[in-house]
Amino acid sequence: MAPGLLAALLVLPAPAAPQPGGAFRLAFGTDPPTLDPAQASDTTSSTVIRQIFDALLELDERLEVRGALAERWAVSADQRVYTFHLRAGVRFQNGRELGATDVKYSFERAARGKRPWVFEKIAGARDFIRGRSPGIAGIRTAGERTVEITLDRPFAPFLYLMAYDAASVVPREEVARRGATFASHPVGTGAFRLAEWRHDDELVLERFPEHFRGAPLLNRIVFRIIPAEITRFNEYRTGNLDVTDIPTGYCRRVQRDPRTGHDVAIWPTLGTSAVRFNVERPPFDDRRIRLAIAHAVDPRVAVRGLLEDCVSPPRGILPPAMPGFNERVRALAFDPALARQLLASAGFPGGLGLPRVAYYYNTTELNQRIAELIQAELGEIGIRLELRRLDWAAHIMLVDDGTAGFFRQGWIADYPDPENFLTVLFHSRNVGAAGNTSRYRNAAVDRLLDEADAMPAGVARFRRYGQAEQLILDDAVWVSLYHYSSRALIKPYVRGLERSPLSSAPEFLAPLRKVWLAR
Repeated sequence: MAPGLLAALLVLPAPAAPQPGGAFRLAFGTDPPTLDPAQASDTTSSTVIRQIFDALLELDERLEVRGALAERWAVSADQRVYTFHLRAGVRFQNGRELGATDVKYSFERAARGKRPWVFEKIAGARDFIRGRSPGIAGIRTAGERTVEITLDRPFAPFLYLMAYDAASVVPREEVARRGATFASHPVGTGAFRLAEWRHDDELVLERFPEHFRGAPLLNRIVFRIIPAEITRFNEYRTGNLDVTDIPTGYCRRVQRDPRTGHDVAIWPTLGTSAVRFNVERPPFDDRRIRLAIAHAVDPRVAVRGLLEDCVSPPRGILPPAMPGFNERVRALAFDPALARQLLASAGFPGGLGLPRVAYYYNTTELNQRIAELIQAELGEIGIRLELRRLDWAAHIMLVDDGTAGFFRQGWIADYPDPENFLTVLFHSRNVGAAGNTSRYRNAAVDRLLDEADAMPAGVARFRRYGQAEQLILDDAVWVSLYHYSSRALIKPYVRGLERSPLSSAPEFLAPLRKVWLAR
């Protein structure tokens, strides 16, 4: 080795050792609606829940399954029976030791909560959820630390469900003592416990020293409630936050700014923004009208302009970060000439005779600007678009009940499997509020999705989903606008913060027990 190279190696600093202590400061745009894992249905609540509670399993940054409360597990040859062996010595934050009956209790409680679909694949779960049986027959405890779960039929992504926060384990006695207030006084087994919650202002977690993995390095996590994204950004710049999201329209600016350029982190997530149609409502029951609109909308305008190339342009329905993403699916191309031909063939040349089309979207500045782009693009082929901006609650109510015919809808996967996108959003059994808000019914798509859902993991299963995805795209039921990316600013002293495809700033669904501050 050359002497100069040896000298250079000798003076390289050693990797920094994790340092205990400090408070990690983040901000949400809104207060978490609940901290009860059985009642949560939003990412803000889930971010906090995942720090206070543990599930049987968890997903790492590469979306691989790891043990959490379960130290090991086995799957039967027929892929229907899952046996989980719990770690010894795990304690709830009230001091009591965890047992197998806590898992059964928690699952049955959550099965009648906000996300019953997490448990519906378990034998007997549907009867229990509908009140036809006193418990879920497919959940059986065998001794103090073994839980056996039997499914109705094989379901390849079942282990992902066991890592989902709705499957978090809670102590029965605390739920009984607190009742409905358990949602604001949670007790779990997680690495952090609730210390203080001033609603619409600040939520503070403190380390739980008796966590089964050992005490986390951070002393506290402070979640501030700051509704305006530009205010969160300014608080970050002044040093009052350690992490924040990048405001809409600021992506290039922060990348070029010498004060923030090195802090920018952008990574793909498991979500897609789209417009879709209720195919039961005229004129969208005519495939030619849907195709005309799809060919008249150019997603590149929003991706390059409004979103500054800080998101992924659409390839299909599934986001590129999703396992099973198919590069060969063909989205409908931007082709205004073809759009005009289709409109004429449907009996509306140049849009003549076609009533104004209402477009529904939920309130954000970005959604407003995208709606205006779509309005201008459709105007070029003769379709007059009437914009109807609503708050989220009103928007989703009209979408779910079928009132909206043409509307904005995004989707972020709950777990990394195509089933959670394609089956949920397009299978005929999910028509309506269950996910298929297009009210789309296609026997060929249903058959492909049913086959894929029941197949073992592997290439053949993903191929079935790809075939179903192409049929859906060709029917112009859903038109992707862009695939989500998380766009964050992270201080350079923040270490161990996982950039998982499941996380999207400012909500980080990663385990914050791994974070430490090098300062």
